[in-house]
Amino acid sequence: MFEANTVGHGLHYAIVSGPDGIHFAAAGADEDKMFAGLVRYIKQRCGFTLWPRDANAVISLVEAGRMTDAIEMYFDRVGDRWDREYLELVPPTRSVRAAG
Repeated sequence: MFEANTVGHGLHYAIVSGPDGIHFAAAGADEDKMFAGLVRYIKQRCGFTLWPRDANAVISLVEAGRMTDAIEMYFDRVGDRWDREYLELVPPTRSVRAAG
């Protein structure tokens, strides 16, 4: 559960969208928690959205603890096999401004 003061500082958001709209959104009190949700999404989807070789490389990066490299590779390669996906990262300052 978030501490009461977390809301005042905003949340980190990751929004994944494609040509047909928003596919996924993750939020976290810090960047690591937000990235954890995004990595779960990527792990679930990469076998369907990436070519097998690329999916295996993304999973290997995740298993090696290289989360940002896995995220970068996923969004670099997604779209080569099926529809493109786009990642928007929203920092806490923008999330507080949007809410206020």
